[in-house]
Amino acid sequence: MVELPLGQESVAKTRKIVHVDMDAFYASVEQRDNPSYRGKPLVVGGSPNQRGVVAAASLEARKFGIHSAMPSVTAIAKCPGLIFVRPRFDVYREISAAIHAIFKRYTDLVEGVALDEAYLNVTENKQNITYASMIASGGRLRHRKTYQNCDFPVNPVNGNRRRVD
Repeated sequence: MVELPLGQESVAKTRKIVHVDMDAFYASVEQRDNPSYRGKPLVVGGSPNQRGVVAAASLEARKFGIHSAMPSVTAIAKCPGLIFVRPRFDVYREISAAIHAIFKRYTDLVEGVALDEAYLNVTENKQNITYASMIASGGRLRHRKTYQNCDFPVNPVNGNRRRVD
């Protein structure tokens, strides 16, 4: 316990962390770049003929129970009309960098976990927004270049999913 001189009060500041996880990021980029893929079940990953694995599944593919890390041969069995696309990590990196530039409008304290995931410490932010939930709700942005919805659930530092204000 730290003792403060008389007359000074301890003001505890709750850290406010916004967790950004862009759902189906790689698949959304592929649907953006090839409009004929839109609305169709699509996975980014290796071919089912070559022991491939699903890296990302579109929302349409998820309706068939297809998910990341699933063997491609299992995915094609669940959805015979499934579209397979090889990953283009150079494109995903470029888009991720553009989205991270948007995060920097709020805070310089951005920790990228993956191309499609990051943590933003918005305790003290550039917009002087008091509540993390306001940043998160305002942060449900649709990035024009990706057509990718960024989901900003607000998580407290200990990782439990709930609103932090």
